[in-house]
Amino acid sequence: SDTSIHMAYVAQQHLDGYKATVQHAIKRKATFDKRVLARSPREVIFSKGQLVQFFYSSLHNTLEAKRKVLPKWSPPHRVTER
Repeated sequence: SDTSIHMAYVAQQHLDGYKATVQHAIKRKATFDKRVLARSPREVIFSKGQLVQFFYSSLHNTLEAKRKVLPKWSPPHRVTER
């Protein structure tokens, strides 16, 4: 009936708004990354003994609720060789 149609419409608007927010954040990140690379377009070289973390990019652009709460960065790892 009218109430269920209205509730479905509201839920869809919520999802559309969330999608727009995620797309805007991705666009802002791409712009930021482009500026950073323009300033210093070089390879990052780590020395033996430094601590590094890995970014799990597969978790970055997801709309799956259970993956959103997972850590996007690995625990620190020490570089053992180059």
